Amino acid sequence: MAITKYLLPTIALAGSAIGQCSNSATLTITKSADASQIGSCTTYSGSVAIPTDVSDAQDSSGHNGLSIQGVEKIVGNVTVDSAINLASLSFPDLQEVSGLQLGGLTVLSELSLPQIQSIDRINLTALPALQQFSFGNTGVTQSQSILITNTGLTTLKGLDKLDTINSFNVNNNPGLQNVSLGISSIKNAIRIEANNGDQNGTDASFPQLESAMNMTFRNCSSVSLPALTNVSQYLGFYGNSFESFAAPNLSTTGGLVFVENAALSNISIPGLTTINASFQIANNTNLKKIDGIQKLSVVTASFDLSGNFSELDLPNLSQVRGAFNLQTSAEFDCKPFDDARKTKIKGKYQCAGQQSKPGGQGTKPSSTGSGAKPTGAAGFNAVNLPALVGGTSFIAGLLQMAL
Repeated sequence: MAITKYLLPTIALAGSAIGQCSNSATLTITKSADASQIGSCTTYSGSVAIPTDVSDAQDSSGHNGLSIQGVEKIVGNVTVDSAINLASLSFPDLQEVSGLQLGGLTVLSELSLPQIQSIDRINLTALPALQQFSFGNTGVTQSQSILITNTGLTTLKGLDKLDTINSFNVNNNPGLQNVSLGISSIKNAIRIEANNGDQNGTDASFPQLESAMNMTFRNCSSVSLPALTNVSQYLGFYGNSFESFAAPNLSTTGGLVFVENAALSNISIPGLTTINASFQIANNTNLKKIDGIQKLSVVTASFDLSGNFSELDLPNLSQVRGAFNLQTSAEFDCKPFDDARKTKIKGKYQCAGQQSKPGGQGTKPSSTGSGAKPTGAAGFNAVNLPALVGGTSFIAGLLQMAL
């Protein structure tokens, strides 16, 4: 949908030298006269709010533009909520602000902070006309949390210089084709979900990211994490359209999840040795072979694989501390796992091939499928399981089990 650009009269909010530069209450700006406390301040110790009833400088369509000049630092927040006639917002001199929260601005098409370097918290919500923002020559280099949802943004240029951040959540932005950040660590969570709605999803790229706590990717056309070494909690992929995923340097993660990625045919995480929570692969239609996680040794919680794969190659798997569920619609020989379960699997065990409706943890396989052997709990000691392979063949390395 084309976005109409408005030529707007602008409220220039610059104050006099006698304006106060601190305020324990929030300064509310509805017209130019309200800015006398902020325009003359290099640093303003307080918060600023622009409410629904901006009253000055309307164009023929009733749209407003605000330019708040002079102030370089706002110690508090800038909040603009449901100002439905505000089409342009500018802070020409602002370099630092604690929080920028814009929501429900249905005609806002211009957001300009040309000198900005630091915004601790960015919250952009329900801005359908905003296709891009101007965040200065270098862009924002420091931020703690970012939420961008239900906007018209087609680019995140201006945020690509961030180094570290606590949380980054970008979702439901139908025009956003690419998310690429140079951050090296995420202290809390990354969520990239349901963007670029008219296509196959967003390309997500974090070329320098080495560590994160939680990472969720949904409806992405590609995910690139070449430098990632550790995810302390969960790494999850849901409903994406990419054909392959690779994390060449990832060695440990919390939970690892691949669910309903219909085009996925290859998973390559060659250095992964430990999953410190659940391991789940489910309903990935095109994933016939799981052979790219060959160094995996320990899964500390449940092992839950279901789909239509016929081959599973985990030559170094030695310990599953939770329940074990494997169900596939393909012919699959469960004997290697059956033989190992009494000493290797702590939780409930079930393994079955040729299932009409292979299910995940908590579902019971039919008794007619090949290798359908749901059983109770079993103890688990260290073991070497060379090449656990489905179909009609498996390697007899089970004889090498360490007792």
